[in-house]
Amino acid sequence: MAVTGKLLGQWWFWLLLMMLLVVASLTVGTVSVPLTALFNPESEYFNIIWQLRLPRIINALLVGGCLSLSGLLIQNLVKNPLADPYLLGVSGGAASVQLMVILIGLSWSQHGLFVAGFVGSLLATLLLLKLSYEGRIRPDKITLNGVVMAFGFAAFISFMLTTASGQQIKSMMFWLMGDLSYAQPNVLMPVLLLISVVALFRRHRALDLLARGELFAIKSGVNAHRINLLVFIITALLTSMAVAQAGTIGFVGLIIPHLVRMMAGYQHRQLIPMCLLVGACFLLAADTLARTVMSPLQLPVGIFTAMIGVPVFLWLNRRV
Repeated sequence: MAVTGKLLGQWWFWLLLMMLLVVASLTVGTVSVPLTALFNPESEYFNIIWQLRLPRIINALLVGGCLSLSGLLIQNLVKNPLADPYLLGVSGGAASVQLMVILIGLSWSQHGLFVAGFVGSLLATLLLLKLSYEGRIRPDKITLNGVVMAFGFAAFISFMLTTASGQQIKSMMFWLMGDLSYAQPNVLMPVLLLISVVALFRRHRALDLLARGELFAIKSGVNAHRINLLVFIITALLTSMAVAQAGTIGFVGLIIPHLVRMMAGYQHRQLIPMCLLVGACFLLAADTLARTVMSPLQLPVGIFTAMIGVPVFLWLNRRV
């Protein structure tokens, strides 16, 4: 048992598992595809892999990594184990803008839809920052203002759903439950994710101290206000990208940080890469289930993250 626990706390184990999940996700589905088709342009399965499955796998890995890492950061920032990336309310900004595009019937490309959602969430982020900044970031204000903003956006989304046509409602509901079916990977996500990881990793000692309390961090020589601001900006940025790309996918940012702390401890030099890898594996596994369990019918991935996340969270709650 101790050997298993030690193995789960190693980043290379999750990297290996991620590679195995990628192979499995490439080959299983409505049509079983041989892996050799990946490098054979003459194969009838070549386009299925490169145009459908591989882009979806890349999306799942990037969105899973963004959500789990932002979950780790927001829990550190507000000192609340129930916090998840959507606590900030910035997801509502992306959802409102993208659903409005669907409702109006604009024929935008997936990249255009991503940019629209990203801009909407950034505007919501700026509003939340304005409301929660009083010479320094106020974590308590972030929590309260974020929850209230989320309720406001939810009301606006409900209004759009009640005025939409039948086909529009189906598209909207699929997106709201989390969907990786149509969005294409874009350059912005991996670049900003890499920059965020590097910026956080360079400050992993300050994050360790801040996790023990703001007063303790200040007494230890950490500029807590600056680190809090950085954490807030990166959390909002990662959440914005994930929501704009795939809709609202629950439980990834809530349970993965808790699982990773159990496996790898509380030092952020381990937590940051582990959250990325575990979150990516979790969402890829859930999405593979979403498109294969009732094949050829494809289900929203958010259904499976919730079905897995609820019992896992209840189990975690009994352990602490």
